[in-house]
Amino acid sequence: MRERRHGPLVTLLAAVFLFRIGNAVATLALPWFVMSHTGSASWAGITAASSVVATILGAWVGGGLVDRFGRAPLALISGVLGGAAMAGIPVLYALGALSNVALLVCVVLGAVLDAPGMAAQDSHLPELGRIAGLSVERVSSLKAVMGHIAVLGGPALGGTAVGLLGAAPTLWFTAICSMLAGFLAAWVLPGPAKRTTATAEDLSMSAGSAFLWREPLLRPLLGLVMLFAGIAGSNGSVILPALFLDVGRPAADLGLFSSAMGAGGLAGIAIHATAGARLPPQVWLAVAFSAFAGASLILSLLPGVPLLVLLGALVGLLTGPVSPILNAAIYNRTPSALLGRVLGAISAVMLSAAPAVMLAAGALVDVTGPGPGLVVSAGFAGGVALLTLRLRFGPLAALELPTADRPGSARGER
Repeated sequence: MRERRHGPLVTLLAAVFLFRIGNAVATLALPWFVMSHTGSASWAGITAASSVVATILGAWVGGGLVDRFGRAPLALISGVLGGAAMAGIPVLYALGALSNVALLVCVVLGAVLDAPGMAAQDSHLPELGRIAGLSVERVSSLKAVMGHIAVLGGPALGGTAVGLLGAAPTLWFTAICSMLAGFLAAWVLPGPAKRTTATAEDLSMSAGSAFLWREPLLRPLLGLVMLFAGIAGSNGSVILPALFLDVGRPAADLGLFSSAMGAGGLAGIAIHATAGARLPPQVWLAVAFSAFAGASLILSLLPGVPLLVLLGALVGLLTGPVSPILNAAIYNRTPSALLGRVLGAISAVMLSAAPAVMLAAGALVDVTGPGPGLVVSAGFAGGVALLTLRLRFGPLAALELPTADRPGSARGER
């Protein structure tokens, strides 16, 4: 009987957590810094949109690099260089040499390296889960828990640090977390991949995209989440920071809302883990997107801190199941040899709607103010929820992995 070893999985989950909590802090601190440094919601929208475009490019190229050259090298390079790019912002700011263009360059360089690092980490979680004797669904839930703990602590930590230290020094935390995550992941991930008989076409990103296009579950699921990601990204990166700055609310208030969402998300994951099979996946998703729409409307009214925290917790509770549903579907449906490219393509697809939405959100905020922007966001999220109810998903436990897409000659794992 194969010995169960939990150490490698725990180490990789620690890297996943460090990477995500660093990004969670930057999600609040970076747009706050951009708004304060430039004084323009449009420039904040341009920066956020450029960051997403860079992330899409990194995801599109990085997934293939993970499958071709190995997970450990990509995790290390992405973590160290991405952290250095983020550290460049406070360094240049302290030297008085941070122009808007230099700020944009640092943000883009950090973003383009994010996706390859995450693909390298995430693509090996199922294997380390098997070594630890855990199912794919359990590993997906653990990964979701790491993400929600980061969402819980990151924004509150970021808001507090911005209030005490300023936005620029707070970005050092993100840089250090990125570097540490890179070193930890490289410690447990497989090294450079062995040479295989797979062709260049087999190892290209088009193979992952073709798989997703043919996959009957992932294609509609990702299309739905892609639309929602653009809406949620515009809220978090442009509209809400502009709203709170406009009325003089402290960054800590926004951080409390985001942290309450993380706390509610943990409860939502636990509820879905125990009762998820009682409702179809599309019902869970429709409830989540409807809750986000309702929260956007209430946020436009600028509620006080107690209601703000309660609202965040409720939204987190109802949106918590989204990540486990998506992760389990991806891991269950995707052949191991394609997983890096598929994860890269998924990241690119999910984020592809965000740049246009963020640019539009920044322009809308400059013209009408952030309040109407939240109302528009709520309307779009409600539309996505209605579309979700028209989809037909089979139970995740009953899904079978397509055997036609298993490239038997392209296995690079040792």
